[in-house]
Amino acid sequence: MKIVIFAALAGTLALSPTSYAQQEQETTSVSVPAPELSIELPASYKKMWPDHYDEYKGAYTLANGQTLSIRSFGLNMYAFVDNDRWHKIVAVAPNTFIALDRQLKMEINLMKDDQASGWVTMVVPARQLSSGETVPEKIVSFAMR
Repeated sequence: MKIVIFAALAGTLALSPTSYAQQEQETTSVSVPAPELSIELPASYKKMWPDHYDEYKGAYTLANGQTLSIRSFGLNMYAFVDNDRWHKIVAVAPNTFIALDRQLKMEINLMKDDQASGWVTMVVPARQLSSGETVPEKIVSFAMR
């Protein structure tokens, strides 16, 4: 399994109760809508030959604990998350792949020592809860770690 690393830097600032109260009063909240996630297949994309995608084959751990796997079958490249179905993928930009069925989109940046970074956007299908309520289909994005 390939190891994927993401580093985050966090800083802390110690404030006195008075300066904290002043800062709190000076803060203004602005609501910004989150960008809508989508998986669009561009009009043109590249078919990769097996020798071009050999380095991408393997398993990648996502930030939510799931595993993205990439395999080749014949002359085609496929990806799947955990035990979900296989998706035929094509290259749409350097290090960026989209499933032809528009269910997965991923960016995989390969680094030294068998490590990688990137993200995966995927469609989570609608499902029926035991209460009878239906949870609609949604698109989510996860970082690789």
